[in-house]
Amino acid sequence: MRKIITAMFIATAFSAGATQFSGLSGVRYLGDDTWSYVADEYRVGGDADAKVVWEKPNLDDFEMEMDVLIEAPNGQAGFVFRGVVRNGQYQGYYVGLHAGANFALWGAFEPKWNDIARKSVEVKSDAWYHIRLQVRGDNVKMWVDEVPAGEGSFPRVDGIDARFSRGMIGLRKLGGGARFKNMIVRAVPPEPTGPTYTNPVSAVGADPVVFLYKGTYYAYCTYSPDFPDMPRGIRLYKSKDLVNWTDEGFVLKNKDSWGESRFWAPDIVEKDGVFYLYYAADTRICVATAKSPDGPFKQEVKQPMEPDSIRIDAHIFEDDDGQRYIYYVGFNQGNEIWGGRLNDDMVSVDESSLRLMVRPDQAWERHQAPITEGPEVIKHDGVYYLTYSGSHFENPNYGVGYATSDSPLGPWKKYEHNPIMKSTEYAHGTAHHCLTTSPDGKEIFIVYHRHHDLSTVEPRQLSIDRVQFVPCEDGPAILQIHGPTSSPQPMPSGVGSR
Repeated sequence: MRKIITAMFIATAFSAGATQFSGLSGVRYLGDDTWSYVADEYRVGGDADAKVVWEKPNLDDFEMEMDVLIEAPNGQAGFVFRGVVRNGQYQGYYVGLHAGANFALWGAFEPKWNDIARKSVEVKSDAWYHIRLQVRGDNVKMWVDEVPAGEGSFPRVDGIDARFSRGMIGLRKLGGGARFKNMIVRAVPPEPTGPTYTNPVSAVGADPVVFLYKGTYYAYCTYSPDFPDMPRGIRLYKSKDLVNWTDEGFVLKNKDSWGESRFWAPDIVEKDGVFYLYYAADTRICVATAKSPDGPFKQEVKQPMEPDSIRIDAHIFEDDDGQRYIYYVGFNQGNEIWGGRLNDDMVSVDESSLRLMVRPDQAWERHQAPITEGPEVIKHDGVYYLTYSGSHFENPNYGVGYATSDSPLGPWKKYEHNPIMKSTEYAHGTAHHCLTTSPDGKEIFIVYHRHHDLSTVEPRQLSIDRVQFVPCEDGPAILQIHGPTSSPQPMPSGVGSR
């Protein structure tokens, strides 16, 4: 029976002219579940881990795609690749979809399972999804239900890993039955041409806010080599393209501010030719001013903002009517995000308007400590998006989520598939962020920090990745992040055009 299935499987999966392989033979089944071929579909039942693999060819770079349906509410299915079988056990990579848990994942059997990356995506059981896998060198990319021709679709996985360089390919399912159809394997397309960047784009910089002023990007940051005290002030980096940054030194020094240490998480706005720098010092928000975004910034009156519940991570948002709002983190049962109206003097708040925005009430926000922090607000098609960081910044599960509202002060509804970006095995600590645009204004970028490496937090480093809004039939557009990436990415649009 399996010999017949194998012949049909190979004939259908590798259509003539679409693959670089010829004379393919050597199919192996791992697991006790029975595979069958019905109505141009490959089907497998049972709850156990089951794989079918081709021991030949021995592939390095390739592209593979198929449609997959997961039958069980908590099942998963996808591709295995660059694998070998040793002592009856598969060792190699796997990418796939997990229904119920709602994510795309990439990991490796060594032979024990190791997660490499996960990305939130709605995955329903008994629904077909199209997966495209592209493998080139150490870079693995996977798309799910991309739009025609791939234009505008972000990969759900785009990572770097060097565990396995070549090997067999095949299919896997776990936790219930699965169906596969329309499979094809082909040579990987040529690499895109043009200038690229690779994260991190700066070796130093944490809690960034980027201010675009007269064609120059100003990134104000926590100076993380001084962690945990940060006794010196707020650091400035400048760039023309979001990629190449120069260190401009301290734009605010502790001697010019209230507070002695813990200078964290700045934000900046301009009003009537005056630049207002908001930052935390000794876990209280302060405001310093300057006549230029280059500083130096000073507090004319050295005192923090009131009330004293305004603690860290200030963010200022200006609505279409000119009203400015302040968002910040307060300490209660964990770190909570609060907001209210900023007064016209830019240094005080309308205390009657202060209210809770979001608190750490979801599991992904509670690793190591219950934390929601680093608020950033953007408005799209009349909807307010509050993006924020969840979990402790030193934890590998530190990530980015968002909530939406019809009002700048809520109530807010968290996106059901948060986090939209989280740490991976190739990039740890990817969260505290701001949003900005490319030099020509055509692309949105998230600028965020990541840990220094996979074992060391400090000094944290700046990274950038693309952001987009994807229309949704039954609600506000979905905010997606293509990241965290560690593979070469096209330079921001408009670079060199001005």
